[in-house]
Amino acid sequence: MALAPAVCLLHCIGAFAAPASAQSTDPHHPAALGPGINRANITNDVSGHYYTFMAGPGHVDVELAFKEMGVFGRPLPQHLNFDFWNADGVRLSHIEVLSQGGIAHRHTDADLPARQKINLAVSTQWGAIKVGGYYEIELKGAVENAAPVGTDVKPAEPQPLVRP
Repeated sequence: MALAPAVCLLHCIGAFAAPASAQSTDPHHPAALGPGINRANITNDVSGHYYTFMAGPGHVDVELAFKEMGVFGRPLPQHLNFDFWNADGVRLSHIEVLSQGGIAHRHTDADLPARQKINLAVSTQWGAIKVGGYYEIELKGAVENAAPVGTDVKPAEPQPLVRP
């Protein structure tokens, strides 16, 4: 019987030691993005994923990618929204990425005169059916170092519709 508390203790230690890089669904506590490829899956059953990063001074490149998950294993045109905001709550950019069966890419960049905090909201389109998919955000250039989010995330694949 002494084994159960030891197993519980090891489980708790393992949970605290696990990497904390994940997306945030709380706009007041965004997850920090790092240079390189940040990955996540999203569906419209959450209001969005929220991130923040420090950038500038200098040139910043942002590569965005989205692959819709389809419905019952079939492609369905879907868009994913990427909204960039500054620390004062002013929208800097809105980018929509449309995917239908393949990975869609978009690029944006900026030359920032000073170091600044940038917030990013990622959201799906709304609908009566579950939609969403896999996305990547790649930060390059004058971006403050932080660990990339979701380095082990793979695209979520819906289950195909099985008929008897």
